[in-house]
Amino acid sequence: MEFNSNSNEYIAFNSYGGFNKQGDEYHILNVKTPLPWCNVMANENFGTVVSSYGTVYTYYKNSQGFKLTNWCNDWISFKPGEIFHGIYDNNYNLVYGFGYSKVLQEDHYISKKMDIFIPKEDTVKIQTITLENKYSKAQECVIEYRLEPVLGVAQETNLQYILCREKDGVMQFKNPYSLEFSDCISFVTVKGANENSIVEYMPDDYMVRITTKLAEGKEEKYSIIFGCSNDKEYIAEVLKKYDTKEAIEKEYQDTIAYWRERVVRNFKLDNQYLEIMANGWLLYQTIVCRLFARSAFYQSGGAIGFRDQLQDTLALISSWPEKTREQIILNSSKQFEKGDVLHWWHVHNNAGIRTYFSDDYLWLPYVLSEYVEKTGDISILDVKTHFLEDKPMGDKREVYDIYHQIDKEATVYEHAKLAIQYSLSRINEKNGLLEIGDGDWNDGFSSIRGESVWLTFFMMDILKRFTKLSQIKKDDTMEKLCEKQRHIFKHSIIDNAWDEDHFVRAFFENGEVLGANSNRECKIDLISQAWAVIAMKDYPDVRNELVECLKTADKYLVDKENMIVKLLYPAFDKPKNNPGYIKAYVPGTRENGGQYTHAATWLAKAYFEFGMKEEGIQILKYINPIYHSDSKDMADKYMVEPYVVAADIYSNPDHVGRGGWTWYTGSSAWTYKVIEDYMVDSK
Repeated sequence: MEFNSNSNEYIAFNSYGGFNKQGDEYHILNVKTPLPWCNVMANENFGTVVSSYGTVYTYYKNSQGFKLTNWCNDWISFKPGEIFHGIYDNNYNLVYGFGYSKVLQEDHYISKKMDIFIPKEDTVKIQTITLENKYSKAQECVIEYRLEPVLGVAQETNLQYILCREKDGVMQFKNPYSLEFSDCISFVTVKGANENSIVEYMPDDYMVRITTKLAEGKEEKYSIIFGCSNDKEYIAEVLKKYDTKEAIEKEYQDTIAYWRERVVRNFKLDNQYLEIMANGWLLYQTIVCRLFARSAFYQSGGAIGFRDQLQDTLALISSWPEKTREQIILNSSKQFEKGDVLHWWHVHNNAGIRTYFSDDYLWLPYVLSEYVEKTGDISILDVKTHFLEDKPMGDKREVYDIYHQIDKEATVYEHAKLAIQYSLSRINEKNGLLEIGDGDWNDGFSSIRGESVWLTFFMMDILKRFTKLSQIKKDDTMEKLCEKQRHIFKHSIIDNAWDEDHFVRAFFENGEVLGANSNRECKIDLISQAWAVIAMKDYPDVRNELVECLKTADKYLVDKENMIVKLLYPAFDKPKNNPGYIKAYVPGTRENGGQYTHAATWLAKAYFEFGMKEEGIQILKYINPIYHSDSKDMADKYMVEPYVVAADIYSNPDHVGRGGWTWYTGSSAWTYKVIEDYMVDSK
């Protein structure tokens, strides 16, 4: 059955499962995991999420806007979007790999295996079922596959409009009332079934049933193909392409090879758990979930985030620089002439949201600078892209609309330069710091409306990086501006943001401080300390402050016993000044004083850049999910998957050490990048 039930053969076995000896598969022997342990499989236009509790759902084109089957993120009363009877329903085991999942089950001496994968390009999911009769007599096996169709955003608003019929051995679904996907046809068919199997399509129940007669010792194999397209000719072609077992097996192996080439690295890190994550799982999580699916169990967003996907592609500069280049160019085309950008947008309809967030646009010059430095590709600086049409926000704080491109264009370098200039136009004259807007990197700081110390540190680092691009472009004016303004910011921060033993986080609109010793809540925030080091490490005259702020961060934010790096301390409960929606989180969860892993990676980065390698490695260990789940007690406490980075870990005393949101987090990319930059290149 291609499954080893000997727990000694696994790495970090925890009674639920463990890694194989190569570290490139996770085997689940007990599917009654504390929470659904998932695998995401996708290409750029089609994807699915499966879990230890069952199939979560499948989508086409946009994981939020056109779900083919029902997405459920309720782990207590979990209702799969696709339901199997006869397999994946009783005493089954799972194997998760890069680009594939396997379901293994045995009932009444019938061995059942299902290989699930998404081809690297085609918009179909292939589920190949292999049955073997191990009994001394002939037996019959019935497999039923029933869908909970959506063909839209949510089942409750779309189910009544779905049309379903069977024609020529293919069951077809359509939602003619969909505003944007009315021409799309979803389809299910069975390929490879021979005379020993009877295939029945039941449109009224959205179900297909396969009844197979198995002779003694015999094996039968067939594939259920579930797909979607708005092109009838394509559907005919893809059904013909996968008409044989041999063609399906070839595509399966090609898909596995594609993902191995894309994500598997061979880093030697002197740490088995870090090696396992860095040599496949971190890049797989970043590419398949963050860049392709933009969906998982805890969220089905579908949109491209301006800063999110730029940061994700930072991790690909060495292994897939073409993707980083493509993302930079795409994002540059989502800028307004003023210099601000869309916070996020949907590809299929150009709809997005314009906001007053203050860091989005700055990730363009940051990632561009990093890309050019690492690749030497200066040609990207001269690529031209268009601006978006200006739709004034008026008195609104954010506007969701469809934004079209206008005739005016600029080079990528000019777009990045404009982002910096726009940010510099938002300097507060009283303290010389940058305005926080409706939030900086921390969206939860939505009501501060004053200035951000972190953002100012971030800009300092960008100005240093962008100086080099200005030199390449012989832009003397910009080069001088970058050098001058960086030093001005440094003095503004030292004069206004140093508080005895650490840097404060922000200033409210009324002038009161956030992240200071005088505060009852949020006396210290992690990213001000991390980026103080990243931005000012080359200033000898502030070294004492940098040493001190790291000590303070370690004292108050790094919980060594529970292996948690808190974002801030103490958590917000009843703050004097309203920081924003962050206070809606229970204290010690997510941004509100829990570990927000994205920020924790920056602390590791700061330690490495400050020459404190052992401290940096220690933080990476705390981030690593395997350290939180390599025994049953640890796994029961952590609850979430051991093979993907969690966005957050609770510090709340009632749930300390519990993992929160997994898969769909930018912390996977940053964890990988920190490892690659500081543990590989330095060896």
